Amino acid sequence: MASVKTLLNTLKPVLFLAVLPSLVIFGVIFVFQRPAHNIEPTTPYTDIRISNSSVKLNKTGNNFGTISQKEGLVDTVYEVTNTGSEDIFLKEMYTSCACTKAQLIYPDGSTSSLYTMKGHANPQDFYVGKSIKPGETVKIKAVFDPNAHGPQGIGYIKRNIMLDTNMRERSLIQVSLEADVTK
Repeated sequence: MASVKTLLNTLKPVLFLAVLPSLVIFGVIFVFQRPAHNIEPTTPYTDIRISNSSVKLNKTGNNFGTISQKEGLVDTVYEVTNTGSEDIFLKEMYTSCACTKAQLIYPDGSTSSLYTMKGHANPQDFYVGKSIKPGETVKIKAVFDPNAHGPQGIGYIKRNIMLDTNMRERSLIQVSLEADVTK
């Protein structure tokens, strides 16, 4: 029994020196770890210059008419063209309801993540951080889920998609969709 006590007394400083730093290191990593969605934007809002450009929309609204919950998702695409001579910086995009998602399709064919209603995601998730060059067209794909509100989601709906920009005039681009939802 004495040899076990002697062994433990001998190992205590070694265990202390090995375990304590490991716990401290893991604790620091845990405390300072940031999830991927907390990445700071590459262009802070304070560095964004006001643009004198303007846009042309191919349409500002879309009426799906009568749609059935059984049929599932419906979508439409809006085109936003920079008709000015300066870049238009896209700050953030969001929707008026979580039943509606929006996605940007850039001129090179690449797409953004899906944007939704504020309050249903982290604030950083609404940041776009891209520009539309003069003459370029960016598409907004809007997707409406008629099942999002369950059985009580029957009837007329109107939802908006907002795209906040750095334009001096009409900095908020807003498009809408509407439908009469049936079972």
